[in-house]
Amino acid sequence: MALTLSDETINKLVDQLISKGSDFAKTESEKQLRNTKDLLKNYRLLENHLDVDLPKLEDETPLSKYELSLYSLLGYRARSKEMIQFINQIIDRYHGICEEGTYEQHRRYKVIYNLYFGHPLMNRVQLAKLFNCDEKTIRRDEKLAIHELSIMLFGVDSLNDMSK
Repeated sequence: MALTLSDETINKLVDQLISKGSDFAKTESEKQLRNTKDLLKNYRLLENHLDVDLPKLEDETPLSKYELSLYSLLGYRARSKEMIQFINQIIDRYHGICEEGTYEQHRRYKVIYNLYFGHPLMNRVQLAKLFNCDEKTIRRDEKLAIHELSIMLFGVDSLNDMSK
């Protein structure tokens, strides 16, 4: 049994598929930004994850389920350590780029630094007062900095996601 569709129905279906595809691409690119923001938000927790002492494993005895779990924890810690080192390198390079740039770029770095890395952390209202600007400007700086950091963290994939 064959299904026949009019040209008008086919055009409507194609239009809906195209609009759904662009919605999906937008969602995927937003996830990329959220991943960067999540990394920034959880930076201190990841850093503290590295500071907790784990029990030592005996080399000569067969591994129990408990010891296998410890090996898993050691793997998590190793990946966290590599990620923290990578983030630190990216933040240092981003700082260098912003220092050589415009006042706005310099402010953008300071916004990210004070929101996620500073001691003590500052909120957007405090930053707006510090830079004598509107809170919307701080939010815009944060968003632009996260976008730029996404490019530095995820490379060309982040550009591909943003272009969809």
